[in-house]
Amino acid sequence: MTHDQQFLVGCVVTLLFLAAVVGGPLFLALRMMPRINRARRRRQIETAMRLGVLDGELIQEVGDKLYREREGQA
Repeated sequence: MTHDQQFLVGCVVTLLFLAAVVGGPLFLALRMMPRINRARRRRQIETAMRLGVLDGELIQEVGDKLYREREGQA
């Protein structure tokens, strides 16, 4: 095998190795990202809704307290 052929084989092997090392994880990441983003967004929405319910309860408590104070003063 000549030097040029060895160089060409080495380049091809290097490219295949890099494709496997870089391309494999990149391919898996691109396939998994929609599911990961969907799960993350679902958790964010659930947290926002839980905080909204808590805020509603606190608003009701404060409103009741203010109403009782106003009725007591009248």
